[in-house]
Amino acid sequence: MNKTVVILVDNKHRDLPGCALIAHHLEKRFQIRCEMQPLESWRASLTAFKPHYILFNHLNGSHLAHFSRRLRDMGVLVGVLPNEGLNYDQEELDFAAGRYHSSAHIDQFFCWNEAHGDALKRHMNLPSENIHVVGIPRFDFYFEPWNKVFCNPDLEPEASRPRILVCTNFVFAKYQDFPRVKVDRVFRPWKDRISNFQNYWELIEISVQSRSRFFAFLNAIVSGTEYFIDLKPHPAEAQAPYKIWFQSLSPADRKRVRLRLTETIFEVLPLCDLEISCEMCTTALETWIIGKPAIELVFDRNPVFFDKAMSLCNRLCDSPEKLPDLIRRELQEPDQEDLKENRRKFLAQWCASPSGNSSWNMARIIAQALARQNEPHWHFTFQDWRRAVKLKMKNSLGLAYGSNPWRRLRGLIPGIEKSIVEGKFIQPSDVQWWKEKLLKVGSL
Repeated sequence: MNKTVVILVDNKHRDLPGCALIAHHLEKRFQIRCEMQPLESWRASLTAFKPHYILFNHLNGSHLAHFSRRLRDMGVLVGVLPNEGLNYDQEELDFAAGRYHSSAHIDQFFCWNEAHGDALKRHMNLPSENIHVVGIPRFDFYFEPWNKVFCNPDLEPEASRPRILVCTNFVFAKYQDFPRVKVDRVFRPWKDRISNFQNYWELIEISVQSRSRFFAFLNAIVSGTEYFIDLKPHPAEAQAPYKIWFQSLSPADRKRVRLRLTETIFEVLPLCDLEISCEMCTTALETWIIGKPAIELVFDRNPVFFDKAMSLCNRLCDSPEKLPDLIRRELQEPDQEDLKENRRKFLAQWCASPSGNSSWNMARIIAQALARQNEPHWHFTFQDWRRAVKLKMKNSLGLAYGSNPWRRLRGLIPGIEKSIVEGKFIQPSDVQWWKEKLLKVGSL
C-alpha cells in the first residue's frame, strides 16, 4: 500500500513553492502520495486522507500540541517545517522552539539552522535523531533546474538601462487601521512571552513612520536616476499606500516604474541589476544567494526590524539624498567583494549554506521514516467526519477549506482591498499548477 503524506500550507505565495517541491520529490522519487492542503484543514485532513504523516508549519499552540499527541497515539508521524525560521532574537527563537508548548509530540523537526535545533533540544527535549537541519526549501528555486519554473518572458527587462528592485517590509503598519480588539488578539500569543513585543502598539507606530519615510527614498530613486524600477511590497502589507504613490507619478515616470503586487519574488529578483530592501528582510539573503548587489535602507534601528549582523552584509543607506549616487556606485562594482565573506558566514549560520538540495533532503528523510513505520490505526469521531466532508466538498468545488465566500465577494467591490487572509489560502487549482510545472521542469 502506498503511503500518504499531508503537507499543510500556510501561505500560497511564501510557502507553497517549497512545499510543492518537497511533494514532487516524494511522489516521483519515492512513490509516496502527497496531499497539499490549507493549514486551516489540519483536523479535516486527518479523516479525509488517512495520512501516514502530517507536516505542520508549527505546533506552538495548546490545541496543536494536543492534536499532535492524538496523532502519536494513532501511529501517524508528525513533522514540522517552519515557514519563518530566521529568529535572530533569543526570546523569539525560544518561543519558536516550543518553550511554551513543550508537550507537543514531534517525530521530525526540519530546522533552517543549527541555532533552532539547539533550542529544540533545550525546550522540547527532542533527541538529535528527530532534528534535521535542512536549510530553506523554497530557496531551492534559485538553483538549477528549479529556477526555470519562474521564467516569465513578459517580465524580461529591457537592456537599455539597469533595473532596480525595491522591496518593502512594513507588515506591522497595516494594524494601524485594524480594530484594537483584533490587533490585541493577533499579538496575544507573544506580548507576555517576548519582551520586544510587549509594547506592540509602539512597533506598529514605528512601522507606520518608517513606511512614510520610505517614500522619500523611493522618490529620490525616481527623480535622481533614469533606471527602471520594480516596486514589490511585502505580500502581507496593505497595498493601498503603494497604489496611491504610483498613481501620483507623472505619465513619463510611470513608464519606467512597475508596481509588482501579484508577481512572486522568484520572478522579479533574478531580473534585477540591484536590490534594495528595508532593514531586516529575507529578500536580502535571497539577493546574496544569486549574487546580486544589495542595499539596505535604515530607519529606526529597532531590534524587531533591524539586525546588526545582517546589516554588516549589506550596503547601508539612511538618507534619501545619498541613495541615487550609492546606487550608481554599486552598479559600477556589483560584486561587492568586501561583503562576500560576511554573507557566506551569515548564510551558513542561518540558512545551512543554500545549495539547491534542501527539499530533496527533506523528502529523503521523510521517506526513510515512512519505510520504518507500521500502519497507523486511525479512529475518528463524528466531528472528524463532518470536517472531512466539508473539506472534500470544498475541494470538489475548487475552493480552499478556510475560504469565506462573503470575504471573497467583498474583495471584488471596487475600492475595497482584497482580504489578505483569503489571498493566502491554497486552492486545488494552485496545487495542480505546481504539480504540472514541476513535472515539466524536472523532466528537462
